Amino acid sequence: MGTFTPRVMRFLSDQLTDTPLREIDALLEDRGVALGPEQLRENDESVRRERMRRYLATLDLGDLADAQRLAAVLGDVLQKITQDSTTGWGNDDGLRDRWLWILREDGFDVDESTGTVRLGRTGVGAQLTERALNALPDPQSIHDHLRRLGDSVDTDPRLAVSTAKALIESTAKCVLTARGQTYSRGAKVPALVNAAQETLGLAPKSVSDEDRALRQALQSLFTPTQSVTELRNSVGIDHGAEEVPKWVRPRHARLVVGAAQVWCQLMLETLADPDAPWRRSES
Repeated sequence: MGTFTPRVMRFLSDQLTDTPLREIDALLEDRGVALGPEQLRENDESVRRERMRRYLATLDLGDLADAQRLAAVLGDVLQKITQDSTTGWGNDDGLRDRWLWILREDGFDVDESTGTVRLGRTGVGAQLTERALNALPDPQSIHDHLRRLGDSVDTDPRLAVSTAKALIESTAKCVLTARGQTYSRGAKVPALVNAAQETLGLAPKSVSDEDRALRQALQSLFTPTQSVTELRNSVGIDHGAEEVPKWVRPRHARLVVGAAQVWCQLMLETLADPDAPWRRSES
């Protein structure tokens, strides 16, 4: 996973030193970064560096969502360098190449064709595409579960199992809320999963007889979510037990996390898809 090392931050600061304040504001605010209080430093009279420190002061780079916002800012800077005729692709000063080298060495994924910068792998847990996450106005709860999964699959597989179940539950609730549907406070996960699939037209019964294979696939998609819930009830950390289930290994956690990932990915990408069947039936 990409790390915002002092070198990366210094390189970003140096790059913005010659950037007008209004462009610095647009660069950070377009990515959802808020301006913080004054961050004056002795022996540093640069107004532009102080402006950048004010924005950075509002970020918690240990939080996945904030880290992704700043990675997107790095990508925007790289794209600007790429498009600038004075520091473009083949320029002798090598600015673009230095950016690519530093970002990649510090763990970021960089797409040279677009200049997009991503954090890279967040761990061995679940990962969802940006398209899926962008389906929600505030995917913070999903980001939180993904971060915990990345931290726990190998070190605490029982926690990963519990978190995988929580990821499914949060995704179902987010989908229902996005569709204007209500759910009871005490709703169980299978009921939430059913309701979420139905509101997106992904319930097996909503598929025509001609698409029997798709119907079977959707039915098989529901079954693992039940298994995740049942496994969490037997080995998860949320219920007191007389004995610790020592048989749970990282390989079991990866199986559970993979099942949760597949379901959540389909749900959120369907929610985001402008041509999804549920949109046609709604109109």
